[in-house]
Amino acid sequence: MKNKMFLIKTVLTCCIALFIAYMLINVEPFSNVDIKEVENQIVTTGDLGTMKKSNNMMIKKVFGLNDAEYDGTIYYKGEGAMDVTELLIIKLKSKDQASSVESAVRKRLDSQIQNFTNYGTNQLQLLESSVIKVSGNYFFYVVSENAVQLKDIFSDSI
Repeated sequence: MKNKMFLIKTVLTCCIALFIAYMLINVEPFSNVDIKEVENQIVTTGDLGTMKKSNNMMIKKVFGLNDAEYDGTIYYKGEGAMDVTELLIIKLKSKDQASSVESAVRKRLDSQIQNFTNYGTNQLQLLESSVIKVSGNYFFYVVSENAVQLKDIFSDSI
């Protein structure tokens, strides 16, 4: 009986240790890379298409996010009313901010999908293939024909 109890305790201890190790390995660390370096990598290596850099007031207008609450923000937007391409990168001050940023971005994305449903098939395809990624203290959102390429450049740069 004592051997069975010892075996059960040993197995449970090993399972807990493995679970803790798994959780520690999968936590993405905060990046010390400056957001301007990330932007430079994306601009020089990636294809932004028709997107042009927008100011911080556009982030407030489009997403309802105040750039002063973050360690840095970058926003590129396509030109013209029918151009849905956009790129948003935010360096978060804390991991807790990720959910509110993601909520604002999803609200924007849902609104754009609703606006282009039934008449903007090309735009709708781009919107539906958008990429949203939280990596450590960085938030990344892109709507582009080159979304996967831009996401990969972002991931490599942080």
